[in-house]
Formats: sequence, C-alpha cells, structure tokens
Amino acid sequence: MKKLTPVKQYLLGFSMVFLVLLISAGTVLYLSMKPKLDAERTATQVAIKAAKLSKTSSVELYNGPNTFYSVYGTTESGGKRIVSVGEDNREVYVYAESDGISRQQAEETAASNGATDISKVVFGIYAKSPVWEVTATNGYYLVNFKTGELIKKEGV
Repeated sequence: MKKLTPVKQYLLGFSMVFLVLLISAGTVLYLSMKPKLDAERTATQVAIKAAKLSKTSSVELYNGPNTFYSVYGTTESGGKRIVSVGEDNREVYVYAESDGISRQQAEETAASNGATDISKVVFGIYAKSPVWEVTATNGYYLVNFKTGELIKKEGV
C-alpha cells in the first residue's frame, strides 16, 4: 500500500473535519426547526378537519397575546378560507376571505394611520376578534378583519 504524502494527509484530515461540521450544522438546523414544523403540520391538520379544506396554500404564525397559526386554504366548492388555530389546538376560528377586508386593504389602513415600510401582514385573533397584524418599521398595527378599522397601534 502506498503511503500518503503529508499534503494529502492534511487534505484528507481537513475534508473529514469539514464533512463532520457540515453534517453537525445540518442536524442542529433541522432539530431547531422541527418543533415549529411539527406545530404547523398539526395546525394544518386541525384546520383541514375544522373547515373541510381540500387544499392549503400557506401557514403563518401570529404572536399576539395568544399564539395562533393562520392556515389559508380552499374548500371543495372553491371557497377561500382562513383558519386560525390556537397554539394548543383547542381554539379554532374559521372565516371566509370574503367575510372581511383583504391583506392589501389592511396595509392601506395601517399606512393611512402612520405605518412606514410595511414588512409583513399576518392574520390572527386578538380579543376573540379576527385581525390583520401589520408589521412596519415604526410599530405594529392591528386592523379589524371585518370592519377595516384600526384597533390598536403599538410603537417599536
């Protein structure tokens, strides 16, 4: 058997260390994301059952006084639904998208009340009422889903 030169030994050692670090980083990333992914999967299953959804398009996390997973989906008849599932999966609220204002209208309401550089808009439940939470550089704006009125403004 041929003996490896010192340069090849260093390259082999470096490659092995790099591979171990890469696998370790991937494992840590996966383990850190697993609880969130599991919670989203459970919330989606609850939403499908509660609202009889045939298809889901996305899941968003709303962190207000209580945490809710907002699941967007479509029923067999084509009706678009937003289902908010409480963190413990006990509270479930189902709304048709047509029951209230759109995400764009919520952005406009927040902007007319001083929101600048809006980064995201998330559906959630605040005090048992459906809301859009608009996140901007200068604070959070809660807009009532059904009426389009500004409920609350919190500065950053």
